[in-house]
Amino acid sequence: MKSLFDRLLDYYHISKDDYALLTMEVTKDNFAKGHEFIDMANCVKVVKEIVDNKKKIFIYGDYDADGIMSVSILVKMFKMINYPVSYHIPNRYTDGYGLTLKRSQEIVENGFDLLITVDNGITAYEGIEYAKSHGLKVLVFDHHQPGDTLPNADYILHPSVSKFGETATSAGFVTFMFAKSYLGYFDNYLATLASISLVSDMMPLVSYNRNLLRLMIKEYESQSFFSIDLLKEKEVFNEYNIGMKIAPKINAIGRLIDDDLFLSRTVEFFTSDDEQLLLNYNEWINEVNNERKEITKEAVENSKNIDVDAPAIVGIINQKEGIIGLIANLFVKKYHKPTIIFALDQSGDMYKGSCRSPEGFNVVDAFNQLGDLLEASGGHAMAGGCSIRKENYETFKKSFIELAKGCQKVETKAETIPLYINEINFENYDLISSFSPFGESWPAPQFVLPRIRVQSLMYSRDGQHVLTSIGNNSRLTGFHLPKDYLSQYQFIDMIGTLRISTYFNKTNVEFLVNEISETK
Repeated sequence: MKSLFDRLLDYYHISKDDYALLTMEVTKDNFAKGHEFIDMANCVKVVKEIVDNKKKIFIYGDYDADGIMSVSILVKMFKMINYPVSYHIPNRYTDGYGLTLKRSQEIVENGFDLLITVDNGITAYEGIEYAKSHGLKVLVFDHHQPGDTLPNADYILHPSVSKFGETATSAGFVTFMFAKSYLGYFDNYLATLASISLVSDMMPLVSYNRNLLRLMIKEYESQSFFSIDLLKEKEVFNEYNIGMKIAPKINAIGRLIDDDLFLSRTVEFFTSDDEQLLLNYNEWINEVNNERKEITKEAVENSKNIDVDAPAIVGIINQKEGIIGLIANLFVKKYHKPTIIFALDQSGDMYKGSCRSPEGFNVVDAFNQLGDLLEASGGHAMAGGCSIRKENYETFKKSFIELAKGCQKVETKAETIPLYINEINFENYDLISSFSPFGESWPAPQFVLPRIRVQSLMYSRDGQHVLTSIGNNSRLTGFHLPKDYLSQYQFIDMIGTLRISTYFNKTNVEFLVNEISETK
């Protein structure tokens, strides 16, 4: 049997030399070594000229976590040099995504001299053209797919357009690189906001993305940022808690809040030094996030009007369109079928839909085939959005379900690494952690504990969960694996991950069971 280290190398298809590169020390000087944005110097020059001449700056962002991090990075940067700026987080329900002509007109009417778009702008042709035609300087910091032509901005910072690198990255990362260049130094707080954006926007955790996240996780051990501490609660700052604790709370605001003044609170939360204000805003953020959880849970549990037995799940919910993607995703996870959930838009004449799909059904192909029924659509293979007129709903539903009938369900089996009971220890947990941070394009390893005798397992008092101590401060934990259910087997294989857990001040290495199967 190979060592666990060699099994991990095989799992990730890398060599020992690759591992050495993967784990080499990352510093503030080398995290993006060899990568530079074309026109970075020109962007810095434009902003410095505006600041030197005391002219007015407007920042236009987006309502998701990446957009909020991007705006916050710039607003905080300008606070650090004591320069006032204005900004806007778009309202999903009245503004929609990106810089609109109406908002551009307002920016011009209010006498601004420089417009910076962050996490949008690469296809905002009309709004940018209007600003330029009225004498504004315009900078675009974005990472979305560019169109066949570029907007008429003065300069653009974009991972591919600006030849930064092959790896897609977040708008927060792009904006941080500008702030770093403008300030002339690496600021840890701004970099931490950028690292949050990488996880929240599900950027591939390779190359400079992985380096920055890894560096900021390490740096956080010796520092503390009050706003981020509030969001992550008592958990450590790492990729898992960014994805599970921090990002969902930020995204909940843009999904549910339909008030421009309240949307701006998110940027205040990340740029203010007033701890009482931050405590108050954190309470509000948690309230909104809890509302988001309740709405999505109830929508799935009380979906009596939605036929979940059909080849595809198509339904309308009486909720804000900001959460339909979450609900569609829950249906896909539960039923493993193409799902599209609609909600009435602000006009009352159209349905906005969010589609999610398991492998084997291409969302964009489906939209293309049903194009005559759609007012607008977009997305990628497994997720997308569309708009339809109310009168076309039943026809669309019938046609979408017909398309799903031909869907070839793809059975995917996750690759696993064999692991043995005596290998569940702190030393091996540290070895596994050396391959982190884990995320998009670099998944956390899944392990299989083979041939576990069911009779040897211990359970919680109510018999609903596996809680088995295996010595040396290590344990097996399997939630919602009742003794009555497992007793039908003699031997099982357990698939799961390793983690550190603390119960009553005692720290253990825990094998957390995700699924089980009967040993063949």
